[in-house]
Amino acid sequence: MAAYCPLPAMAPDLPVWTHAAPAPPEPQPLPLFMYPPPPPLPAGRRLLPWPVAHRPPPDFFEMDYRRTHSLVQFLTDEGAIPTPEEEETREQVIRELKKIVTDWVKTVACQERVPPRRVTATVLTYGSYTLGAHGPESDIDALCVGPCIANLPYHFFAVLRQILKCRPEVSGLQTVENAKVPLMRFRFSGISVDLTYAQLPVLDAVQAINTSSPQYLRRLDSRSWKSLSGVRVNEQIVQLVPDQEKFQVLLRCIKLWARRRGLHCHLLGFFAGIHLAILAAYVCQRFPNATANGLFTMFFEIFAHWPWHIPVDLHGQQTNCTRSDGCLMPIVMPCSPPELCASNMTEGTFRKIREELMRGYVLTKDLGSHDFEWAWIFEPFPYSTTYEQFLRIALCAPTSEELHDWSGWVKSRFPYLILKLEDNGIECDPNSSQEVDHTVVKPNIVYHWGLIPQSDTLLDTSSLKEDFMKYVINDVYGKVKCTDSELTLSLVGASELPKSMYNDSFYSRHLHQYGVGYQAAADCWSTIG
Repeated sequence: MAAYCPLPAMAPDLPVWTHAAPAPPEPQPLPLFMYPPPPPLPAGRRLLPWPVAHRPPPDFFEMDYRRTHSLVQFLTDEGAIPTPEEEETREQVIRELKKIVTDWVKTVACQERVPPRRVTATVLTYGSYTLGAHGPESDIDALCVGPCIANLPYHFFAVLRQILKCRPEVSGLQTVENAKVPLMRFRFSGISVDLTYAQLPVLDAVQAINTSSPQYLRRLDSRSWKSLSGVRVNEQIVQLVPDQEKFQVLLRCIKLWARRRGLHCHLLGFFAGIHLAILAAYVCQRFPNATANGLFTMFFEIFAHWPWHIPVDLHGQQTNCTRSDGCLMPIVMPCSPPELCASNMTEGTFRKIREELMRGYVLTKDLGSHDFEWAWIFEPFPYSTTYEQFLRIALCAPTSEELHDWSGWVKSRFPYLILKLEDNGIECDPNSSQEVDHTVVKPNIVYHWGLIPQSDTLLDTSSLKEDFMKYVINDVYGKVKCTDSELTLSLVGASELPKSMYNDSFYSRHLHQYGVGYQAAADCWSTIG
């Protein structure tokens, strides 16, 4: 079976890089990028070694400029940067949501017999949109901040849901009530929105919305606390990043890379948006004067060699936030008190992330290469040629609306299925791409996960489905959703995959001329040995 080549184990006590003392002018070697090392880690933690000082190639600065220009052009041509018209649509969606929430809270006030003039609510945004690194297809992460009289189960998930459902701009409305951070997911004027809820212990929520105020944070329930964390973390990242524009370009690059290489789906054990934002901010902190090319290159160099027993922390100070059991890639949210980002990562998904980081490092490490193409970095992951066997997960429902609801519920349970496979001695590479089986009459969605058996283990899909379905319908909510819906698990070979999964290494064979004015190599791997 074709699969990943395992990476050599890293000895955490051995340095990956060596930090050279500052060098005088010519004829001594110039430090790479000529930037200072990062601030020291807290007492008791070993300082991550820094790059060796090297003399740059004679045309390094011209190459750096060209690569930066071609990288930004690549993002534009690949549609990673929204047009002004798309930006206006998003702003209009947020304005409309704020009006809806304002009207909703007045309705709640009347129901609870509270003078409407005393009660307020609003909508805050966070995530990639607020950080300025969203793409045309990115969703809007929004937080509805309500007063003490508006509770989550009824006023948010019943009253507000009904108001949204009656709006002609809203489609595909789905509720995820039992998640760690409960939310409503829908499309508003074609834009995907994830709307969470925080209930403040006051009537005037707008006035009390200082999310960093300990006075209110201490009195929040756990779910509201988790919902507010996205806004609080965003505020901190914006304050800690030295150059917003460079940070936005870097984060767009990292997100596009993660999507193309199958690493951007939190439910499947890969990166969430917050993970990528913090990693990008870390690189920008360490290299405040670097170009976009330099930042993206250093992202791979730093995290391909990162000793993951040490959490990534933007504050660089002593904290009680240490790697917990089962946390394979600890990343500290820059908020007070500090806490680790939630993660569904498993041994299998962690391995793929490390291998993809190393792949990026190998492709970008030669700063003087004249045959470099950004398309190599962003080439879609070749699932069809990497794995010989796949787990086929088919979801079916009587109507498109019911399928949307059913698939959302099942996907929220996917982390359990991934762990169940690993318990059976089979690692998997869960592909988030959705296919449709046109031979089935009912609305359906199909997923294909690449399988990596660790031995000669045979997978019993009947037993696996039985265990998984018990978890899916472990409460009344799940039982209601699966009443008329179906889930099928089966094993298929690579030859049975739909044609849409055969990208045929498009970017390797038909490379766009996004390089630096030089002819692309015929085979990108031939340039790296």
